[in-house]
Amino acid sequence: MTRPQISETLGSAPALSSNLRFFSSELRILPGVVIPLHSMLVETATKAVLVSPVGTPAELTACEGKQVILVEPSLLHHKRLAKAVQRLEPTELWGPDGFADKLPEFKDARVFGRDPWPHDDALSFAVIEGVPLRNEVVFFHHPSRTLYTADLAFAIMEPKGLLAPIALRALGVYRQFAVPKMWNRWVKDKPAFQRSIERVLAWPIENIAMAHGDVVTGNAREKLFNALRARELV
Repeated sequence: MTRPQISETLGSAPALSSNLRFFSSELRILPGVVIPLHSMLVETATKAVLVSPVGTPAELTACEGKQVILVEPSLLHHKRLAKAVQRLEPTELWGPDGFADKLPEFKDARVFGRDPWPHDDALSFAVIEGVPLRNEVVFFHHPSRTLYTADLAFAIMEPKGLLAPIALRALGVYRQFAVPKMWNRWVKDKPAFQRSIERVLAWPIENIAMAHGDVVTGNAREKLFNALRARELV
């Protein structure tokens, strides 16, 4: 269930790159708990790669007239997908392993880690292994040195909803950049997870953009490592 958008663009995001944009919506996850929801759009001369669509008019307008590659970054980030597919008519749809099993209507979606990814000129990706409930895929935008993640980290500095402080404290992410506590339960194969994180941290990350939170700028690779270490995940 969603609430009306307060802002359709992530106003707190710095200008990281001329071909990188974020669009914002909100998601009610529980009564009295509203969290931000951000998509990422990366454009090249010939295409637009849209990660985790939020379905706002501004986002749809930004994609009009372009060859759209639509990306869902985890098994739990698909609430706005049907609308985006209908409106944008993407030339390609991508999701993680298990995506077509969960959403048979998108059985023709290409699979990260199985099918060749021909858009590395726009975004590189890494599959976070060992977490079968989510099968999250994270993305790295080389020109801006920006990592995008769906749920690996949160940075909700201005929570909304009467019960949001209680819920976000329980998750360990209240008004701070942090890895949610749920990852300690979600990770089923810790060595595989840690190998994936090593691949992610090999990128020269300076900024982190999240589906749920403000953009973190500067020294972001170390901040992510410290957040994972705080959960004893690395």
